[in-house]
Amino acid sequence: MNGDLICVDWGTSSFRAHALSGGRIVARTSAPRGILTVAPGEHAAVLASLLADLPSQALEPPIVMSGMIGSRQGWIEAPYVPAPASLSDLAARLVTWQEPGLGPISLVPGVMQDPQGGIPDVMRGEETQVFGALALMGLSEGIFIMPGTHSKCIVVEAARIIRFASFMTGEVFAALKGHTILGRLMTDDAGGATAAPGEGFARGVLAARGLTSAGALLNAIFGARTLGLFERLPASELADYLSGVLIGAELCAALPEDGSGIVVGSGDLVRRYTEAARLLGRALTPAPEDSVVAGQAAILSGAGMS
Repeated sequence: MNGDLICVDWGTSSFRAHALSGGRIVARTSAPRGILTVAPGEHAAVLASLLADLPSQALEPPIVMSGMIGSRQGWIEAPYVPAPASLSDLAARLVTWQEPGLGPISLVPGVMQDPQGGIPDVMRGEETQVFGALALMGLSEGIFIMPGTHSKCIVVEAARIIRFASFMTGEVFAALKGHTILGRLMTDDAGGATAAPGEGFARGVLAARGLTSAGALLNAIFGARTLGLFERLPASELADYLSGVLIGAELCAALPEDGSGIVVGSGDLVRRYTEAARLLGRALTPAPEDSVVAGQAAILSGAGMS
């Protein structure tokens, strides 16, 4: 493996790794080997196999990992750091061990909030991306939107994660499209995270803007069926409409009117969220690529381990 550090982003559905040398990415690899594909006791072997794709020059460089690999369903459960949480708080709670054949491994903890009398919330992986984006953008505050299966809205002040909220936007979209009557009229060639947003998407976002209650969201969702039944939208636009309603509702809750934020994610999702924000009179600025790597390196450095 070529580099002074190996950064691993290991989530529920995917695996990504980067080799760093002198603070620069010199090689990268990825695979659809999320934690749900790995049986208990096999994490070390799977990790060694996946890292074998990286060029090998250094012997057992330090490995830092973040994401769902540190969850109860992952390799070793890392503790949650309570919000407000700083980079140094995360560095102080790193889980570290020496893995035979792999060398030193450090696992970044997640972040939790548990308001008195309220509903607790958690994140794993997003905290690392946020601190990486802050470092790369030279910021100490902002609202960060993290699209995904369970999207996050994270508020940062004075370089600390102050509070956050999770939205099941991606998972609800997939469940409604794939397992309810709404999907019966939809074609398979449109909608979702990877398609360019079209007329149906804009219509869904604008429908979300007019919502006055949580119940109204349920009614707007049903429009993904009735707009098709009455031929107000073609079948190829119905999934886009559903995507727009859900993303629009999330952003209306996450960002203040005329507000702005930073969106962290893949190119297609960033484009979709950025367009939705524009339609809602809000603004999202894409975070730099490889924010997770910058965050992992910064947390490890904060712990005096790099």
